[in-house]
Amino acid sequence: MEKIIISPPISNLVKIKGTSRIVGSYTLNGRPGLWRNLTTLRKTSGGWYNRVGLRNPGIDNFNKSGIVSIAGLEEYAFEEMLYALSGNPNVEGIEFNVSCPNALVSQVNDNILTMAKSMFGVVIIKVPHLLNRLEILKLVDNVNCILHISNTKPTSRGALSGSSLVDTNLRSISYIKKERPDIEVIGGGGIYDIQTLNQYAAVGADYFSLSTVLFNPYKTYKIIKSFYEESN
Repeated sequence: MEKIIISPPISNLVKIKGTSRIVGSYTLNGRPGLWRNLTTLRKTSGGWYNRVGLRNPGIDNFNKSGIVSIAGLEEYAFEEMLYALSGNPNVEGIEFNVSCPNALVSQVNDNILTMAKSMFGVVIIKVPHLLNRLEILKLVDNVNCILHISNTKPTSRGALSGSSLVDTNLRSISYIKKERPDIEVIGGGGIYDIQTLNQYAAVGADYFSLSTVLFNPYKTYKIIKSFYEESN
């Protein structure tokens, strides 16, 4: 997995050299209305609001490549989705999205995580912005997974992405890396420049997720270019 990861929604449409991409999020059954719901995107200072709510064609219609983000809305949905993806060479890993503010999603458990780990190797849990730190640590204590912290937070106007997430995310990552230094963490939310990415690196993030900035290709490529230049 590359150090820089591009996340939905734009990652569903593009691939970028030097990055891994997460595609989805997919649910067991299709949830129509994506293009209508994309009209809920609203720019705000340093970010975007949306009410897209996991609109997707359903896991049986998965036809992309990358790390597949899945969200469970029904009992046993995660298990059925993993079986649906099993053996697909285009699946580079699984991300369990238990963070979406616009839909009531199921939580993961040790059995599901162990199953995913044995089938796909790379397993990520995308956790809520205002996460329960102790509950998250319980999960990764039993199954070695990557934590993705975090691209959106719930508000009365919908899911908010952008720079307002950074401070809370930095504190969450710092806490997790202090308590469990061997756990790998993806830092995301509000990375619009290399300086913010470096803030995430300074508190211990192992990978870096770009999402809202993907609406601006120039800024995106500038971050990626700067990162690899500084890494060499």
